[in-house]
Amino acid sequence: MIRFPKVLLLVAVLSGAFILGTPTTVKASFAVRITTTASTATINDGGAGDLDGLANNSITVNYSDSAYSMVGTISFTNAPGTPNKAILDVSYNVKTFDNNGNNTTGGAATLEASATGFTQPNANPETLSFLLNGNGSGTGTLSAQGAVVTNGALFSLAGPSVTLPSSGSFNTNGGYGGSGSVSYNGATPFTLSEKLSFDLAPGSNTSGDGQLTITTPAPAAWLLAVSGLPFCALASWLRRRRLSTAA
Repeated sequence: MIRFPKVLLLVAVLSGAFILGTPTTVKASFAVRITTTASTATINDGGAGDLDGLANNSITVNYSDSAYSMVGTISFTNAPGTPNKAILDVSYNVKTFDNNGNNTTGGAATLEASATGFTQPNANPETLSFLLNGNGSGTGTLSAQGAVVTNGALFSLAGPSVTLPSSGSFNTNGGYGGSGSVSYNGATPFTLSEKLSFDLAPGSNTSGDGQLTITTPAPAAWLLAVSGLPFCALASWLRRRRLSTAA
């Protein structure tokens, strides 16, 4: 018979082993932040200002103040990621006039999106890629930065990053676009953040999309296996042909 104190000791040991063997759950956050010369607002996934009202890795925002109007701004993420890709995407429609056609003041403004708690992909080396495309009318400029930060807070840009364009700013009157990437060795969990910096004159507008991704190369063993498939098929065909001829 096992005495009661020994039972308690056994339970404690088994509980400790279970805790140590259980993967740590990463607490994730996802938010959009808008800053203009008139005001600032932070919209959390599923929180006040998120039009769908659900914590579903998608944030839709209609925002306006005396400086800017941002209509139908949509951001989404696939946090905590997949073995092949992590994504943070922002679609924007930014105006310096209101719904009645009256000009707002414009000036410097930023639109940021950020998601924490990514645990995949996690095979080094990894590649951070940033793609931005848009168009507009009126007068104004836009620049953008995307970054990955290990254990980073929301909106952190203090890690491997890509700036678009690499120097200067896009002129938002007409079409514009650019892309860039950087290879790095990372760790999990990590945070992805985008920051779009606008400077539009009154009566202007621009819309577009910025997508930030993390990818990792296919495993070498998998590539080797795939590259050998044609040769295996050829060898099998030759073997069958020899047997057929011999018969």
